[in-house]
Amino acid sequence: MAFEGQKYSTVPSRNLIRAEMQMLKFAETACVLANFGEQKEQPVRKTDTVVFRRLDPFNKQPNGVASIDPTTFLLTEGVTPAANTISYTDVPATLQNYGVLFSLSSKAQLMYEDDIPADMQKLTGNTLGYVQEMVAYGKFRAGSNVIYANGSSRAAVNTKINLGRLRLAARTLESNWADRVTQVIKPGPYFNTTAVPPAYVVFCHTDCNADVRDLVGFIPRERYGSSIKPLHDREFGACEEFRFVNSPLFVPYADAGGAPGTTVVSTSGTAADVYPILIIGDAAWGNVSLKGNGKSSISPTYLRPTDKNHANPLGMFGYVGANFWYEAVRLNENWMARLEVAVSAL
Repeated sequence: MAFEGQKYSTVPSRNLIRAEMQMLKFAETACVLANFGEQKEQPVRKTDTVVFRRLDPFNKQPNGVASIDPTTFLLTEGVTPAANTISYTDVPATLQNYGVLFSLSSKAQLMYEDDIPADMQKLTGNTLGYVQEMVAYGKFRAGSNVIYANGSSRAAVNTKINLGRLRLAARTLESNWADRVTQVIKPGPYFNTTAVPPAYVVFCHTDCNADVRDLVGFIPRERYGSSIKPLHDREFGACEEFRFVNSPLFVPYADAGGAPGTTVVSTSGTAADVYPILIIGDAAWGNVSLKGNGKSSISPTYLRPTDKNHANPLGMFGYVGANFWYEAVRLNENWMARLEVAVSAL
């Protein structure tokens, strides 16, 4: 007969709750892309598919842009105009399960000078954040709206970022009626947003920092003053309507560009490394948040070596880890652009 009494997992213990909060705290330090775009909470007892619903523009054309003729809105005295309807586009996202697990012995927990379980919780959170960010980055950098720093293909790229190409990206987004980003996800365990000044957010690898700082009119974050609040801890500056956020996780395409010469970075020296820079408008993409209203989507594991059970009768080993369900999806190709550049060899 199966054991029906109180188990460690019957009611979440303070150890598990504390582990969940610690893991979420450390996961957030790695998350950049997940703080922007449309957010969905982790559903409970639902299917593995989350649907993002996007309101279509008025009289949407095949290219996804609204078509408005002012003459069709003229009113005739005493005549009620024809009523219009609205439409939506549903974009499904199938959740995937990701997890990381560490093990430790009872001797390591009892006698090692460092707090191994606490460090494992920290590393678990960091790793889950990295996984989420890399999944999102892989989805978003595969968008179809691309601009090259030079040439007409990735194979020709060997030029660093410049203001002209950024302005072309902004012109493209604005031509498609993209809105600028006006809110981001707050740090912390709860699913809340905070308002920010309208801007196009530019995501780039940390290798791009030097070239971005060379842009005419660039304002470093340390000179913002009290009137401008950074969108994210990793924001490092602004230029015109662009706010720049970096991460070492936004990896380049190694040796994918043109001849590097001696001025741009190349992994092998034969071709320039090509760095995707993502420029987004509001609601261009969506992802399932690690957060929730009082519950995150991280499911922690903390089995102490001293917890004896049928699988561990002498209390000699334990585990620390977590898993979570996640997916990211592009919602509107017209509202995001990928600028592919090389970076200066410093």
